[in-house]
Amino acid sequence: MIFKDLRISPLRNILTSISMLVGIIAMIGSFLVGTLGKDYLISVNAQMYGWTPTYSYSITDSDFQDSIKMEEFFYKIREIDDCVTITFDMRENIRFAPIISVSSLQGAANDIYKKVVPVDVVLTTTAYNKIYNLPMSSGSWFSYSGTEKSLCMVVNKEAESYFNTPYAVGNTDSSLSLTPFNVTGTVNDGKDIPTVYLDAQAVEEFLPNMWQVQNASVYWHLTKGLTTNQMYSSLDDILQDTIGGHIEYSGRSDIGDAYDSVLSMLQLGLLITSFLLLFVSVLGQINIGLSSLEQRTYELLIRRAIGASRINIVALVLGTQLVISIFVCIVSILLSILIVEGIGIFLPPDTPVASPAYPFFSAVVAVVASVTVALLGGLLPALKAAKLEPALALR
Repeated sequence: MIFKDLRISPLRNILTSISMLVGIIAMIGSFLVGTLGKDYLISVNAQMYGWTPTYSYSITDSDFQDSIKMEEFFYKIREIDDCVTITFDMRENIRFAPIISVSSLQGAANDIYKKVVPVDVVLTTTAYNKIYNLPMSSGSWFSYSGTEKSLCMVVNKEAESYFNTPYAVGNTDSSLSLTPFNVTGTVNDGKDIPTVYLDAQAVEEFLPNMWQVQNASVYWHLTKGLTTNQMYSSLDDILQDTIGGHIEYSGRSDIGDAYDSVLSMLQLGLLITSFLLLFVSVLGQINIGLSSLEQRTYELLIRRAIGASRINIVALVLGTQLVISIFVCIVSILLSILIVEGIGIFLPPDTPVASPAYPFFSAVVAVVASVTVALLGGLLPALKAAKLEPALALR
C-alpha cells in the first residue's frame, strides 16, 4: 500500500527527497568543513611552531667541541622515550652551491665559488621532522644509522629550484674548503625563504672545522604526560653527564593556546549552522506534507469511508515519509563517501593536511536526524489526516 502510494504523486516525493538529501549532505558537509578547518589550522601551525604541545629549552656554556662528549650527548637524547630534537646555532654562516656530482669539484672550484649563496641553515637531529609537521615533496628525510653515516641535507620548496641536483657543497665564512653534501630530499616546511636542513651529528663527526657551535636549543614534543619540571630535570641530568653547561626553560614554542579559541568559535558556528539546516529541513517537509494533504483530502476521506481506521491513515502518511527517508539516507551516505574520497584525491602529495577520514559519527547523526525529521515532518499532516471525518466525503 505504501509503495503504491508513492506512485500517486511522484513529483511531490521527488521534492521531498531532494529536501532531505540537501539537508543530510549539508549537515555532513558542515561537520567535514569544521574538521578540515581544524586540521588545516593545526597542521599549518605545526609546520612553523611544532605540534601541540612543544616545549623549548636553551643550552649555553656547554662543551660542544668535545667529540666524545657530544657522541654521548646525542646517544642519550635519542634514548629519551619521547619526541626530542636539538638545533644548534653556529658562530659562522654556512653557504651552499649545487653540484652535479662529487667529481665535478675537480678543476671547477672557481666556478662553484661564484654559485655559493647564503641560505637559512637549520642544523638539527633526525627527530626534527617529528616535532614539526614536515611532509616530504620528494626524496626522504635524513636518518641516523650507526653503520652508514654520511653528510646529508634536505632543502625546502623555496630552495628546490636552486638545489635541483643530487649534491651540494658548503663552506663557512672563514674557510675556502668545499664540502660535498648528499641532497636526500625536498620538504614542505611552509617557509617563504630558502632553507637547508643538516644532520647535526654527521656534521659534528665528519666536519670538525665547520662544527663551531655557539649554543643550542632543545624542542620537546610532550606525548608521555611528563611535567615541565620532569623534562627539565631529565635534560639537566643528560647535560651534567655529557657536555655540561646550563639549561634554561624557554616556554612553549607552539602556539596551540592561541588558536584554541578560534577552533571553539569555528565548531560553535558550524554546530549552529547544522541546527539551522535541520530546522529548515523540518519546515520544508512539514510544508510539503501539508500541501500534499490538501491535494489528497478527498482520497483519504474515501479510504476512511470504506473502512480505514485512523491508525491506518497515520501509518500510510508516516510510512511514505519513512520509506523516502531510508532511500535518501542510503543515497546520501554513498554520495558523501564519494565526496570525502574525492577530497583526498585532489590534495597534493606534500600537503601539510592529511586526507580527511570519513566522519562516521557525523553521518550517523545526520541519518538519525533525517529519519527523525522525516517522521516529525509527516507527523502533523498525519494527525491532521487522521482527524478527517468520513461524512465529509458525501459533500
